Amino acid sequence: MKKIFCKVFVGIGITIVSIPVLLLALFVVIEVVGFIANHATTNKQTKDLTAYIEKSIEDASIVDTYSFTGNTSGTSNYVECESKVTFNSNLPEDEVNSIFEAQYEYYALEMKDGSYTMTIYGDAPFPDNIEGH
Repeated sequence: MKKIFCKVFVGIGITIVSIPVLLLALFVVIEVVGFIANHATTNKQTKDLTAYIEKSIEDASIVDTYSFTGNTSGTSNYVECESKVTFNSNLPEDEVNSIFEAQYEYYALEMKDGSYTMTIYGDAPFPDNIEGH
């Protein structure tokens, strides 16, 4: 009888200790999966923007691409996907602007030193990921 009580108490003790460990491991796995998914989304967004520029602007020459995944504003705890593509084109700024108005609702187009820089922000699939803190 005493052996049975000891086995039951050991089983209960192991269960009590293992539940928090399992929950912590689950949290870490979810954060890592979110991290990977957010970065994959940003990379896809940047590739799509680059492809759209090359398709829509005939004389576009891509100079540089930049991707950032994380808290872009610094004022809150969420993750965004930022993509910037710098390209050269002989089109006037108003024509380039109208090309992007057809595709993107929120964007920023800058012209500096004869090059255009197109910036877009997208939503991350895991916006509450630890990367946004």
